[in-house]
Amino acid sequence: MNSGLNVHGTFAQYFSKDGLNPWLYQLSKTMEAGNVCLDINQPFTEEENEVKPDTGLLAKHPLVGDEQMQRPFILYKEKLYLHRFFQYERKLVAQIRAIIAAENIQERQEQLLAHQALIRKELFPENEGLHTTDWQRVACINAFIHSFSIISGGPGTGKTTTVTKLLALLLADNPSLHISICAPTGKAAARLEESISQAEKNFSGVNIDPGIVQQITELHAQTIHSLLGYIPNSIHFRHNEQNTLDTDVLIVDECSMIDIALFYKLFQAIDTGRTRVILLGDKNQLASVDAGSVFRDLCSDTAALNTFTPERAAFINQFIDREAYRIKAADQATDSGHPLFQHIIELQTSYRFSNEAGIGKLSKAVLNNDTEQIAGFLEHKDPIINILPPEALQDQLLQASKLLLAEEGGYIGLTEPVSVLAGINNSTVLCALKEGKYGVHAINNFISQELFKPSAKYYPYQLIMVTQNQAKEGVYNGDMGIVLEDKEELKVYFSKAGNSYLSLNPAQIMATETAFAMTIHKSQGSEFNEVLIILPDNKNNQLLSRELLYTAITRAKKKVSIIGTPEVIFAIAAKSVKRVSGIANHFNEAP
Repeated sequence: MNSGLNVHGTFAQYFSKDGLNPWLYQLSKTMEAGNVCLDINQPFTEEENEVKPDTGLLAKHPLVGDEQMQRPFILYKEKLYLHRFFQYERKLVAQIRAIIAAENIQERQEQLLAHQALIRKELFPENEGLHTTDWQRVACINAFIHSFSIISGGPGTGKTTTVTKLLALLLADNPSLHISICAPTGKAAARLEESISQAEKNFSGVNIDPGIVQQITELHAQTIHSLLGYIPNSIHFRHNEQNTLDTDVLIVDECSMIDIALFYKLFQAIDTGRTRVILLGDKNQLASVDAGSVFRDLCSDTAALNTFTPERAAFINQFIDREAYRIKAADQATDSGHPLFQHIIELQTSYRFSNEAGIGKLSKAVLNNDTEQIAGFLEHKDPIINILPPEALQDQLLQASKLLLAEEGGYIGLTEPVSVLAGINNSTVLCALKEGKYGVHAINNFISQELFKPSAKYYPYQLIMVTQNQAKEGVYNGDMGIVLEDKEELKVYFSKAGNSYLSLNPAQIMATETAFAMTIHKSQGSEFNEVLIILPDNKNNQLLSRELLYTAITRAKKKVSIIGTPEVIFAIAAKSVKRVSGIANHFNEAP
């Protein structure tokens, strides 16, 4: 029995006299895999639990209660929870419902009509090259109307562009709004701030109040932990249901990375009668490292995606000139009465990738398990996609090492911190695993030995990743830094918005790891020109999924190389991971 099984067994053993042992063993095991709860109808797979216990006895157990009870374990809609995680889900859904209940749709629509010229002529002029519905425009209008909105979309679909235009519209209506923008990691927050700070460029030639543009460009993005007021060595935050966030608009990016516990704590700190909330993310991306797949769960009701009542469709169509590209109302059967109906928009046009070639085509094929399209990439050379066998690993790592050199677009050899930090985004190596021949540790060791042969923990041009939040120092888990010499001593430099940077002595940073290569999970929130993806040779590895490979592929903007056998790639595309949760059950329950 491995250490993971020992953890589950040790937890369950506390309840062996109560007859809960097999259930809690499975609950512990399924939560380690990222699930929020245990579906009691699913068969047990461990040999020692081949005989499934009686579910009727589980429901009657004195330590197990229903949703109204204060018991250590909750059985709700045939799902078994730890009480705390049941409350996370239930209260999160209650907060979303409360935000929606406070909406004044009629007033918001009247406000929008006063800004028709701004929307139609300045923010969203007719795009002759776009031959479909402009879902960015629809998302912007819809998010203005609602107090709770979700905007999902793949890379290059314009989520940040849409939000920047939404901010312009909101500030045109009320210049005194207090706006907060945040993301789950420091890296993602920096990217969000950098994108929004370019509003001046995005609004070039647009007839809009320069004061509004300045307000947008000066917005500061924070991590969620920083926004809530992180308290060291505590699971609590300064902002909570008793001390809510002082903000009128809250924009949260990279929401697929947020686990159920952090989602709950964020929403508990929201003033439901005041704050307009906009969630951004890619519902097809990897779920959070910890328990839950909240963003995907919220987007899972396909009947709620890009669908509207006839009245709402007619209102939005007033802002769309070309009749062929106006939105259509959902039929009565589609309007299921789901609370999030009309609140979720999926952006469908990528302005970075074509769905008919290269990165866009491959990522779509992986998501849809389109074996014919995947086989096409395996059989034919592509200038953007390069799929190679495991035997090519060393040659590809040598090539990846060269891409770190300044003459190849990288950073090694540059001296100015801003230029060095910009070069970090040229290329990276992404691994599915941490350990083994194809894991992050082995790959980082190969690259560091090839380039530097280091004799110390830190050395010039070493790329590192912070692995622990340090709010006081201004660095957070996932932040990327580069080690450089500064007057004969080493400093670690971190990129900040507006071509600025933060420098720290390595001794000031509590926990780091070398990051010439990183896990696919840790690459979320990042983009690179070129990406080398290294897959293991075991197609049955439990960590592999189409969401994992899709996330890796879409970190690249220009070129993707994949080390992996056809057998492994086909197996990955065939496997989709759906985490167990009760979010849908809570929404379907009458408030």
